[in-house]
Parts: sequence; structure tokens; C-alpha cells
Amino acid sequence: MGQNLTPSFDTWTSFFLLVSSLGFFLSIILGLHKNSRINNLPVILFVFGFSLILVQYVLYWTNYGSIYPYLYFFDSSWYLAFGPLLYIYIAKFYSKTFKVRWFHFLPSVISFILTGYYFIRSDGFQNFEHHENEVLFNLFGSLRSPWLAALSLIIYWITTKDFIAFHENISSTTQYQAIRKKWVNLLMNLFLMFTVSYISYYVLVKFSFFNSSWDYAISFSMAISIYAIGYMVYKEPSIFNGELLSNLFLKETNGRELTQATKDEFYTELLLYIKNNKPYLNNNLRLVHLADMTGLSTHILSKLINEKARKNFNQFINEYRLEEAKKMLIEDSETSIKTIYFDVGFNNKATFNSAFKNKFKCTPSEYKKRHFVVQDT
Repeated sequence: MGQNLTPSFDTWTSFFLLVSSLGFFLSIILGLHKNSRINNLPVILFVFGFSLILVQYVLYWTNYGSIYPYLYFFDSSWYLAFGPLLYIYIAKFYSKTFKVRWFHFLPSVISFILTGYYFIRSDGFQNFEHHENEVLFNLFGSLRSPWLAALSLIIYWITTKDFIAFHENISSTTQYQAIRKKWVNLLMNLFLMFTVSYISYYVLVKFSFFNSSWDYAISFSMAISIYAIGYMVYKEPSIFNGELLSNLFLKETNGRELTQATKDEFYTELLLYIKNNKPYLNNNLRLVHLADMTGLSTHILSKLINEKARKNFNQFINEYRLEEAKKMLIEDSETSIKTIYFDVGFNNKATFNSAFKNKFKCTPSEYKKRHFVVQDT
């Protein structure tokens, strides 16, 4: 990594500062929704941590790091955390009961603690001469080794692949599992790209041809892979609802257009299935799940709903949920609003209230109160 003697920004370093800002923005967007924030926390930390690292790289390239040594963002510690973060994020797709084991993050936690400790004691890593013989300092130096981080990234890539292979049911042909398989493979390939880019720097930097252009290219490929993971996770609901990249995740085996009579027949069967089985009460229902239940492809099911109901999948299912909620509000005065919205399939009170008010022109509480006031009179 070549540095200028005089601190300054050029086109590339300014560009990377902008890229890091986009990473912070993406991590904020991923964390805005309460329900998805819990599930997406590993990826939020992934994107946020790399954005901090990218800022540190910019400080290094521009030589501002030597002027502001306290602007240090613990890059080696973050790299040790990235593997476990990906592992626990992907595990949730295969095991709802999966619990994070503390030892996965032990190296990164120790690294964060020791880095903070010696960062303070050495005046921002400016003075190590009084600590070189300390046992803790040797451990600190070992944890900062880029090869340890590289080993961690490789181990967790392999571990996650093994986890996926172990939980894949090869005899299963449901559309949800087909999408899930391609989805996690995409994430794994992006993570592999990130890992290879990271390792390539420490290999190529030993050669004489290596210069700042190589450094920028490697950092850019790392940023692309991490932010692509973040963006795809942001779009995850659309992917699993069949509303994004349908040609990438599932391809139709039969390109023939359905006749109007066939569409009517399929739609009638769909409505009958929903009436008898009430799949909308499942809080995690997605288009692919309903397609599996009805034996239709996601493409045909989505098209039927769009053409016949003139709604998208979420709007279509929420109509049933709202009608169910209306009945519960009328029939049971004791049940809380929170219990009702969850029991009818909503995960979020704000979403439920908004959808209910949009349909019935009043809040659930107002509707309940209004109904029982009329009854009493």
C-alpha cells in the first residue's frame, strides 16, 4: 500500500470514502425494521464493520492515519468476526432452533479487548517499546495476524458449506427449498469472493509489480462482495415472495401461456384452499410456501393473484388476515390487539394498524370500541 508523504485525497480515495458512506447507509436501512433487524443483525454488523475498515483504509492511503492515530477501527478484530456472522445468518434458514455458541466469537472478542487495551496504552499504537516483552502483547500480535483472519474466513466458509450440505434434503423438491438453496449459494459465492480478495492482497503485496492500483482494485472487489450481500439481504423478502430475480432463482419448465379457463379454474381452487386451510394465519407465509401447498409454480401463482385479485401477494394475503382480525375484534372483547394481530398472521403492530386503517378507515382499537358501544346501546 503506497502512501503519499503529504496527507491528501485523490479521486480514488474520495470514491472509497463515498463507498464506505454507502455501507453505513445500507446497514442503517437493514436495521430500520424491528422484525427484520433481529434476523439481519449478523449482516448489519458485517456491512457496518467493513464500512469502518474501509474508512481506516482511506485514512491509511491518504496518510491521515498518521495525523489522527486515534481514528482506528480495529480491522483485524472485525475480520475475525465476519466468518461467524455469516455462519449464524445462513444457519437460520435451515434450523429455527439454531443458537449461537459463544466460542464462535471468542477470538474476535479477545482481539477487540486486547486491541482496545493496547490502543490506549500505546497512545494509538504509536509507542510499543514498553510492552514488547508482555505475554498479552504477544497474544495481541498473534491475533492481529492477517493470516489468522484469512484462516478464520476459510474455516467458516467450509463450515457453513458443510452445514448447508448436512441440512439439505436431496429428495425434497419444494420450490421454497430450491430458492433457499440458490439464495444461500449466492451469498456463499459472494463471501468466497470477499475471502479470496482479502487473501490476494497479502499474497500479491510481496511482488514488485504491486502498487496502489492493485490495492484499490482488491478493496473495491471486497466492497462489492460485502455490499452485494447486504443489498441482497435487504431484498430477501422480495426474493422469497417471488417478486425479485424470479428468472435467477426459479425457471419455468413450460413456457406455454395458460388459457383463461385454466386460470379461472386454478384461481377457484386457490380460493377454496385458502378458505378451508387458512394458510394466511402462518406469520412466515411466503409466496413459495403457498405455491408448494397448492401445487402451483410461484410464477403461475403470482400471475393469478396479480390478474384475478389485482393485488400483489402481500396485499392479497393481508386481506384475509384483516377479515380474520375483524371477526376476532367483534367476537372477543377480552383478547388484546397484540394477540389478535399475531394470531391472524401479522408480525408487526405498525403494519397491522396501517393496513387495518387503510381498509376499515379506523384503527383496530377504534373499531373494537365502536362495535361494542353499538352493541351496548
